Amino acid sequence: MNKNIQIKKLYYSPVKSFNFIEDDRLNILEGRGVENDRIFAFVRNKNQDDAEKFQNKQYLRNNQSYLSVKNTPLLNNYRILFKKNELKIFKETKELVTINDFNFLNLQKVVSQIKKNENELKDKEIYFLYNLKTPFFDMINDNVVSLINLSSLRDFEAKSGLKIDHERFRANIVIDGLPAMKELELAKKKIRVGSVVFDVFCNTPRCRATNFPYRSKVLDINLPQRLNQIYDHIDFGIYLKPLTAGQIFLNDRVSVLND
Repeated sequence: MNKNIQIKKLYYSPVKSFNFIEDDRLNILEGRGVENDRIFAFVRNKNQDDAEKFQNKQYLRNNQSYLSVKNTPLLNNYRILFKKNELKIFKETKELVTINDFNFLNLQKVVSQIKKNENELKDKEIYFLYNLKTPFFDMINDNVVSLINLSSLRDFEAKSGLKIDHERFRANIVIDGLPAMKELELAKKKIRVGSVVFDVFCNTPRCRATNFPYRSKVLDINLPQRLNQIYDHIDFGIYLKPLTAGQIFLNDRVSVLND
């Protein structure tokens, strides 16, 4: 395997389907994932009792219940800052609310502020949730870290004739130096990223959330369809499960342990 595979970008996203935060390092928690990643989320079409169960019981979750970019593109108008256990929500550049007490009722201040700004959400049943120990990942019952390969993106751009921003894939780890689409052959293997060991859990099937450029609510491509046309599948990137804890840094090396 190419010894020049390196981390080029690192991200985490405290609020599922909101903007992510770029950093030069990530704290990896064994069995959990990236520290502070997807620890907040919006849920829809539930009463308060069911929303609290969704928040606290991982096995009761389903992807259809999330308020997310794929069903509510206006979420791309919002961004967050999260530092020292203080969450700030902005619509574009306007600060809407700051919270540092994450009990269930206090979290709903976020919903109230967003409903004030979005007419289409005013009559919707929406709750804002928090769970530090079992974050709100797409793999409902598995805590995962997502990785994409810039070589694969360049190959996809060349074959589709499109310019595609890597941010729309919302990956935690962005690497370069691995041949295009070779990451999709690593399932069930173990890789080392810096000093942290991961199990390659599975490939990442792409949904319609990737049809929107990052932080845009204007659809510009049916990305899963185009992937399928070119590669005969809709996978792009892989999900990892951390087997050890530690920090990973920009420019850390990536290697396959059982290649």
